[in-house]
Amino acid sequence: MLMVTGAGGYLGSALVALAVREGRDVRAVVRDAQRAAAVLPPGVDVAVADLADEEALARAARGCTGVLHAAGAVGGTAEQTRWANVEGTRRALEAAVAAGAERFVLTSSSAAIIDADGVVAEEPAGPPALTDPYSTSKAAAEALVLADGRIETVVACPTGIYGPSPRGPESYNELLLAAARGDEPVIVDSRVGWVLAEDAAAGHLLALDRGEPGRRYVLCGEAASFGRVLHAFADRTGGRRVETLPPGATLPDGAGTFARRSEVYGKFPPVRVDDSGARALGYAPRGVDEGIAITADWLGPALS
Repeated sequence: MLMVTGAGGYLGSALVALAVREGRDVRAVVRDAQRAAAVLPPGVDVAVADLADEEALARAARGCTGVLHAAGAVGGTAEQTRWANVEGTRRALEAAVAAGAERFVLTSSSAAIIDADGVVAEEPAGPPALTDPYSTSKAAAEALVLADGRIETVVACPTGIYGPSPRGPESYNELLLAAARGDEPVIVDSRVGWVLAEDAAAGHLLALDRGEPGRRYVLCGEAASFGRVLHAFADRTGGRRVETLPPGATLPDGAGTFARRSEVYGKFPPVRVDDSGARALGYAPRGVDEGIAITADWLGPALS
C-alpha cells in the first residue's frame, strides 16, 4: 500500500491518479473527504488526517510500505508556512517510521535548492539563494528528511508545475489563464524550469521505486522563459500576449503570486537545471511545446 499525503491537492491528486493507473494500491490522505472525493479515482482508500493530528497520521500510515509526502503550504503567514512544511514533514515522517514503511519520498521544490548562479542541481554547488518562507521551509524539510537514518528517504524537487490535474487549474495554470485573459498584462521574462503535473507525478514514483536513498532528484521538463511559455499558451488558445520586461525589472503593484515569481527569478542569471540523476532513473518528461499544447487543450474552455 502506498500512502499519499496532500492527495486532494494539485500535485497530490495527480500522483494518486497516476499511481492508480499503474495498478498500485493507494491510501489517499486528505483533510476533507467530501471535497477530495471529486478529484480522487473511484475505489481509492481514503484516510482523513491533518498534519497536526499525529494519531490520525499514524493510523493512515499503518500497512503502508511507501509514503509520498506531498502535503505542504505555499501561502499563509511565515509561521504557518514553516510549520506545515517542516513540522508537518516531521510528523509524516514519524508516522511512516512507526508504521514500518520502507521508503519515504518528500515533495520539495527547486526553490529550495537554486543557488546564486541560477543553478538548480541535484547536488548543489552553493547554498540556497532564496530566503522567502516557502523556499527556506522546504530547504529545512529536505535537511530533516535526508538526515533521517531510520527509513530510506528520497527527495523529489519539481520545478514550476503546470498542466492537467484532477484538482483543476492551480499552480502556474493560474498565471497562464490570467495572462491570456489580460488580467496579468506584464511579466518579467526570466528563465525557469517547467514540468507538467503528470510528469512530476511520474518522477515521484520513479524516485519511490528506483531512487537511491539519501538522494535528491530534480524533476524538470524544460527550462524556458516566462514570455515563451505564456506567449505559446496565448497563441494556442487565442488569448492575449503579455508584455515582457527584461530580467531584473520590477512588476507593477497588483501582480499575482505566480507572476511575482518571474520577478524573483529575474534577479538571478537564467536558470540552468541539472536533472541527470532523475533522467538516469528513466525519467522522460515532456518539453514546453508539447506541455503547453496539452495544457491549452485542457484549459481552453476556461477562457471561453
